[in-house]
Amino acid sequence: MRRFFIFIIVFYDLCCFNPHLLWAGPSLEEEMKAMKEQFAAMQAKMSVYEKRIADLEDQLAKRSAQTTPPVAAASNRLIPAKWTPEIGVVADTVLKLTSSKKDVEGNNRLSLRELELVFGSNVDPFSRLDTTISFSDSESPSLEEAYLTRFGLPLNTTARIGKFKPKVGKVLGTHRDSLDTVDEPLVIQRYFGSEGMNKAGVDFTKILDFPLPVTQQVVFGVIQGGNGDGGTAFGTTGKAPTIYGHLKNYKDLSDTMGLEVGTSYMAGSKDENPNFDSQIWAIDATLTKHLNANQDIKLQGEVFNLDRKKTVNADGNLWGAYGLLDFHFKPQWSAGFRYDYVQLVDNPVTNPHEVDYGETGYLTFYQSEFARWRAQYTHTTLATGKNDNTVYLQGTFAIGDHKHKLQ
Repeated sequence: MRRFFIFIIVFYDLCCFNPHLLWAGPSLEEEMKAMKEQFAAMQAKMSVYEKRIADLEDQLAKRSAQTTPPVAAASNRLIPAKWTPEIGVVADTVLKLTSSKKDVEGNNRLSLRELELVFGSNVDPFSRLDTTISFSDSESPSLEEAYLTRFGLPLNTTARIGKFKPKVGKVLGTHRDSLDTVDEPLVIQRYFGSEGMNKAGVDFTKILDFPLPVTQQVVFGVIQGGNGDGGTAFGTTGKAPTIYGHLKNYKDLSDTMGLEVGTSYMAGSKDENPNFDSQIWAIDATLTKHLNANQDIKLQGEVFNLDRKKTVNADGNLWGAYGLLDFHFKPQWSAGFRYDYVQLVDNPVTNPHEVDYGETGYLTFYQSEFARWRAQYTHTTLATGKNDNTVYLQGTFAIGDHKHKLQ
């Protein structure tokens, strides 16, 4: 086939520069003689072209051998890409200095508060598996998350099944390394747990297509009952399930301003009986304003109403909230303030409506997308009448493919 194309090229070349080949003279003998001469010339040129092509092929083969490392080529053959998941590591180190006399985890020491190993990969075109294994210098390793996400279900819904953080409000479903502050707001710590909640269950998410000038998303889920570490909103048993729902609404108010408003509902058992006698209603709002290419402001807040019916030491209708202001004033710097307020469940003091409240200020330096430093001061007034002053110095670092962004 190669010789055929060379023949065509040479023939075209000869015809262009020898037009008398196409317009033969009147004598047949002269014509035959001219054709023999042309064919001889054609064969000579074909030999030259074949040699040039062979030389070019040899040069290309040598260059390919020089630019392709044999180790990498062998590695690609031994480990197919489809068997290699996305792997990342997120390390969170915290120095905590506090006026509290309690010798609890992290007080007055530098600790590796959490190290997360993150694995994730597409199972097939319809689903994805994500897992997070957590380590700490003061706790045993634990499975923080492990869930399958299934896309493209009927009614254009997406499902998660496994162990995960519930999509309720803004902070409860957020990992610590993605928070604006070192710790969670007091209402999250007191009602749901010191690190929020991670429960086994299933939930469904759908983008609503109503003809409204807002983007809407609805979530409904069923998870294992109980609280996170230290939470009090629900009981301690995991037998009775907890149900939850969340409706998120987002609208661009202008080219530089956006508003997100959400409503949430949770219901579960406050004891071992499988009754939905502990209910939570919540509303969250986030307003973002981009001042210029390097500056933006965020206002965020959540309000929770916890109704646990009638309890022994309290009336069971409690409130908790927080408000946060974050100012990203330079490309790598941000500062903010958070106010906390929460009424306690089964308050041990005489007045059941005494509250914990606190003020928090922080300064964050984003060294890069994968490294962040933060200094924070928190003053907490406890329901017991005591005060707690805490200084945090935090460093958060990530390597590999990680889904928990640091900014």
